[in-house]
Amino acid sequence: MTATLQHGRGAGHENGHGHGHGNAPHAPAGVMAYLNDRPVPRALLDERLAVLRASDAACVLPREDSREGRQLARWVAQVVITEQLCVDELQRRADVVPDVPGKPLDVSTAIAVGSITAAALAGSEPVRRVAELVSHDVRISRTQLEYAADVLGEQPPADPDVPAARWHAELLDSARLEAFARWLNAAMHERVRLVHGLEHPGDSNQPDNLHRH
Repeated sequence: MTATLQHGRGAGHENGHGHGHGNAPHAPAGVMAYLNDRPVPRALLDERLAVLRASDAACVLPREDSREGRQLARWVAQVVITEQLCVDELQRRADVVPDVPGKPLDVSTAIAVGSITAAALAGSEPVRRVAELVSHDVRISRTQLEYAADVLGEQPPADPDVPAARWHAELLDSARLEAFARWLNAAMHERVRLVHGLEHPGDSNQPDNLHRH
């Protein structure tokens, strides 16, 4: 897979709001989403929120019953759903891909593909594992590398597949993160149904969205 260099914000699943959010179904109180049409327990979200509100950050968190508090719940729900989706993906791949060759993905700049994806990558080994699995074939073409090297005033790498220079490694990690974000967006569309009250925080159809077009 040859990557195309992109600039600006990544294409993480939080940038697209096409998961049927406007028609999110009403679900039993104990359900936070449906993954492959199976309910994801609301307890996973409630436990994560409880940990947040018991942490040192509690003093800066919005009230639970406020618009911002409901948006926080939606944001945390997306992180939890991302984690569950990646656990599901690992189960699907258990007998297919026993290991990932090559250098692990550097997720230190994952915020470029969105805060939800970055939080999931930072806090979940299954998410990092899936990111490596779906992106380890990503490459940057020699033409793109020569262009980037010229812009940076650097020498182009002798081998485009071996990131000997730091800038080359950073470009490759960025391209891999973009590939993971695209995979995640597609997988969310295919496998996940959000429920009423826990729509994506950026969904313009849900009443607590603070950004209106």
